[in-house]
Amino acid sequence: MANTFKKVIDAQVWRQVTPSPNAHTAASSMCSDLRSTILRNPFVYNLISASILHRFNIISKGWQTMASPALAGTFGAGSTTAFVPSLGLVGTIAAGATTTSVVVSTAFPTAVGVNMLANRGGSGDKGFKLRITDTTAGKVEERWIVGNTAGTAPTINVDTAFTFTPASGARYEILAGRLFMLSAGTIGANIWRSFEVAANTLSTGLTTTNLPATIATDSAIVVLDEQYTPYDMAPGEGMVKGSFTYDTGLSALAATASGASTLTGQATLGDAVVLANEYRNFQIRIVQDTVTPAAVGQRRIIASHTVGASPVYTLGTAWTTQPSSSAKYVIELPNLMLMRSSGSANVFTYNYGDAAVNNGTNSIAAGAWSITYFGAAGSANAAGGVWAPSFGIQPDVARNARHSFNYFFRGSAGSLDLLDIAGSITGTWSAAITYDGSTTNLGTGTTGCYAPFENEGRMFYLNVYVASAANQFYRFDVQNRVLSPYTNTDFIQSGTAALGGRMAAYCAIDGTDRYNVVLLQSHLSTVCQELVVLV
Repeated sequence: MANTFKKVIDAQVWRQVTPSPNAHTAASSMCSDLRSTILRNPFVYNLISASILHRFNIISKGWQTMASPALAGTFGAGSTTAFVPSLGLVGTIAAGATTTSVVVSTAFPTAVGVNMLANRGGSGDKGFKLRITDTTAGKVEERWIVGNTAGTAPTINVDTAFTFTPASGARYEILAGRLFMLSAGTIGANIWRSFEVAANTLSTGLTTTNLPATIATDSAIVVLDEQYTPYDMAPGEGMVKGSFTYDTGLSALAATASGASTLTGQATLGDAVVLANEYRNFQIRIVQDTVTPAAVGQRRIIASHTVGASPVYTLGTAWTTQPSSSAKYVIELPNLMLMRSSGSANVFTYNYGDAAVNNGTNSIAAGAWSITYFGAAGSANAAGGVWAPSFGIQPDVARNARHSFNYFFRGSAGSLDLLDIAGSITGTWSAAITYDGSTTNLGTGTTGCYAPFENEGRMFYLNVYVASAANQFYRFDVQNRVLSPYTNTDFIQSGTAALGGRMAAYCAIDGTDRYNVVLLQSHLSTVCQELVVLV
């Protein structure tokens, strides 16, 4: 489907899709999977209240009401959602694997039905992706699931053969993703919960230690996930294009040396062009090591690194098994979510992985929050605050724009702050930065979403509530710091301004062609509209 859109001559048009089963209410929240390939989950999730959760099928354009999330607290200002793509079902496999099947040893939390993992819910969709990390073969490989038996410990069949027979005890990861939901009010059990997608499992209350005593005002979360990559790279390839491959053609970097707590990169190409500490606080993951197989699969946070040929990465914690000097690795986002909430300057950082993270100065246990991992901003967040990450770009030659930059529109003041997570060991905030198109019209009712799939991963979309007017729409270029008006909808808004994440983005895929698509629920309405971004 070639894009034949003619700039200036042709007009982009919002189209109405199936209305939501419930009208947007104060603090309702949408979120989606921002992966740029067919791997992405085919649903947008919409949390309406403490007991109402819907999902929207991006292919069939239909809505489905899900089981109650049964959130505690008082749903309202501060409630929000986030989708993380890498954290699905995780465990080890039993003996008896073949090159095309594995038997689960670490049981699922909820039983699955026959072949339930072979369709993700889209129209004619593929199944979930199964990743095997094998410390006997020294390889990480991923395959599509095409069948499974029923139960909590199923046998899983894949579409094409692994290049090895997975050994008993090898790690499995089903890259299905997980939805996180936060209610509001006084902190307590079940105010913060997750929903695991593949086995349809709602968690019990997750830890809330280090969150505010009361969730109020507004909350905004940005997800930093290893599956999120630049627009021209695939999940599993990380942020820096390598000169080597692993698995079935995924790019990787190749080490040239290693130490107990270090890894040395390429002498030319790949990471030989990065600046000093450009990827501090990102993670290194070993994706292949046939010389030292036990090293494969290890994830470590980068505490610092040098510049130029053969950069040396110093890690926050030592290797459990030191990789060989020929190991293949990727540099990825660190599997953390960052939240601004409750009129606070703090960055509430949540480690949603299944292992602790440590940058050498601060650490966060698995499934825990920290208010010191990244430093506090200069000013508190306000109603209408939104995050705009930039992981989807490719940095310019001078590195004026980087994957580590995370912009934050502060809310009613219209100020734009910048958190560079690599700027220091606890990140560096720059307050009220200069940008073209600066506006103060970003208060209650403002919502936004990042669409990293096309337009070189540069575009973040903003909708601003204006009473008795059409939805006011903007687009912010995260690479070049320009806010400009964009295609407005023709739907007239009504009522008093209300909080809520009414927008989500997803990737439309047609062969090798990809398009940003933005879904918007109108203010205090069931009306939903969709825009295919063609320019």
